[in-house]
Amino acid sequence: MSKKRKPFLLIVVLFATVLLLLSFWVIRQNNKSNESLMIHNVTVSTELDDKLRLTGTVSRFPYGSRQIFLRFDYSKAAQDGEVKIHWSMEEKVVQADTYKLFTSSGSKIYCLVRENGQPLPRGPYSICILNNSEHLFDFRFEIY
Repeated sequence: MSKKRKPFLLIVVLFATVLLLLSFWVIRQNNKSNESLMIHNVTVSTELDDKLRLTGTVSRFPYGSRQIFLRFDYSKAAQDGEVKIHWSMEEKVVQADTYKLFTSSGSKIYCLVRENGQPLPRGPYSICILNNSEHLFDFRFEIY
C-alpha cells in the first residue's frame, strides 16, 4: 500500500510546488506594472498664477494666445527617469522634447510658445506625454 501512495504523494507535492512558483511569478509581474511612472493632476492653460499654478484646464483658447502651459504631477518615476512631451498641431509634431525626472515624484511645467513671439496659429492641437514609448497622457485643445 505504501508503494502506491509514493507516486501519488510525489505528484501532489510537485503540483503544489509548481502552483506556488507560478503564483509568485504572477504577483511579481503585477507589482512591476504598478511601479511604472504615473502622471496626475494635469492642467493646460494660457496663464500662471503667482504660485506658478495654472488657472485651470480649458480645451479652447482664443486666437492671440502666445503660450500654452502644461503642468502635471508625477510619481513612481524610476531613478534617472524621463518623459517625452510632444506638442502637435493638426497631427504634425511642432515641438518634441525629452526631460529628465530627477526625483521619484514632483511637479513639472512646460510651455508651447513661438520663438518669434507671434500668437500661436489657429487650429487643433494635442499634447502627448510618453514614458518609454508608453502613452501616459493625451490632451486635445483648439485655438479658435
